Amino acid sequence: MNVQKNNYGHMFFKCRGLFWGVFTAGALIFPANFNLNRLILGFLFLIVGQIVRFWAAGYIPNYRTGVIGAPELVVWGPYKWVRNPLYLGNFVMGVGWASMLGWTLVIAFAVAFLVLYLLAVIPAEEKFLESKFGEDYLEYKKNVSSLIPSTWKPFIKENAQEPSFNGKESWNCEKYSLWMNVFITMAVGLKLYFIK
Repeated sequence: MNVQKNNYGHMFFKCRGLFWGVFTAGALIFPANFNLNRLILGFLFLIVGQIVRFWAAGYIPNYRTGVIGAPELVVWGPYKWVRNPLYLGNFVMGVGWASMLGWTLVIAFAVAFLVLYLLAVIPAEEKFLESKFGEDYLEYKKNVSSLIPSTWKPFIKENAQEPSFNGKESWNCEKYSLWMNVFITMAVGLKLYFIK
């Protein structure tokens, strides 16, 4: 299914990984202050965010591409509760790093993340999914929120065969994310160490 690609959403989708590079550069440039409690809280956010990403990656095939696409509509695993669990994991990890650096950066990060993803990336993906999966996607979209679970009742699609979690696929797709998580955490940690 070919969807027009002449919008900013597709460009931001293709470059969405660069957001973390910009975030890291900002984290290293802007002032921060060391606080052990924030460091521990931030680290817990990082762990939770990475777990969410690993969980989501075990259910969605081949998502690391520069082009919006989907071989199937995934409505199982964490996708039962939220349509974009990979981005939710990113957001939680970003809040973790921003927490480590200082509360002002949490707000700046959250605003930047939400603007980029909610106004550009996610709408472009949704346009594609609506065109490819039609009523099935519209029903899913109507019942499942984008980033924050709105109900504790999972979405269950009738007659859908829920596959098992694929740990190998998750690791193959998420090892890049894990290494970026380690790299950014080390950069933040070194900055905090030297300003302590």
